[in-house]
Amino acid sequence: MTGSVIALAVQLGVERAQAQAPPPPILDAVHVEVTAVADSSVYLLYRYRIVNPPSSDGGVAVVELDLSAPAGTGHVLLPFTGSRGPGRSDVPDHVPLGAIVPERWQVLVDWKARVVWYAHAVIMAEGPPGSFDSVAPGAAKSGFGVRSPYLPGVREFAAEPTEQSCCSKANARGEYPSSVYFRVRGFTVAPTYAPEKINVQVLSELLSRACGELGWIELGGACDALRAKLASASEAQQRGDHERAAASLRAFVTELEAQHGPGKPVNDNAYWLLKVNGESLLAHQ
Repeated sequence: MTGSVIALAVQLGVERAQAQAPPPPILDAVHVEVTAVADSSVYLLYRYRIVNPPSSDGGVAVVELDLSAPAGTGHVLLPFTGSRGPGRSDVPDHVPLGAIVPERWQVLVDWKARVVWYAHAVIMAEGPPGSFDSVAPGAAKSGFGVRSPYLPGVREFAAEPTEQSCCSKANARGEYPSSVYFRVRGFTVAPTYAPEKINVQVLSELLSRACGELGWIELGGACDALRAKLASASEAQQRGDHERAAASLRAFVTELEAQHGPGKPVNDNAYWLLKVNGESLLAHQ
């Protein structure tokens, strides 16, 4: 094999490896944080802020939040504020939902029953459209919300960077990459359970996730105290002692309040996830 043939083979191998390699990350660990869950008596209003860490190399221009539901749930829509809302009806079943979007952003429900918030696009001098009013590295943006009568659970979200931070340079074929390939994923709190589906066992499972894989509650005394109160509520229910079960659930919510706040072990996502479900159980004791 001649030197030129060897060089060509090496070059083809390098190009193939580069084509198969994942693109370098643009966004670091983006967070979608619940700031409040308010009860309107008709539905719950979940409010969010999007936090883009300083370690990111681009702004957040799109956030997708999974709100799919089991077949038979339906496609009930509540009011959308700041946007026209869904543009399609051929989507899987989803929780009853409406949405709120900040100025200069839009929202839709996509083909996977995800609520998608996205920044307005602007036409650039060359290349694909850019994203206006994105969430810059080291910044946070509020004004996002979801309406639903469903109680909170743990949901996956995905975030995409601005076109100008990832996708403004064409390849050798004149093609521009898609920001979809630069997605990052995470978990947040969002409507999941019909009210009648929540019980002490489900609440205990959510607490275990918050204390474990999600890291929303610092390991230690707070987790132990909360687990003990739910265990007491479960034991009381099994004995048919509804008064004792209610007292244990009240103690659980009180403990959450005491352990939530700046410098305390329970973060906002864990607090709203567990508080809203705990109070719903108390109301139906």
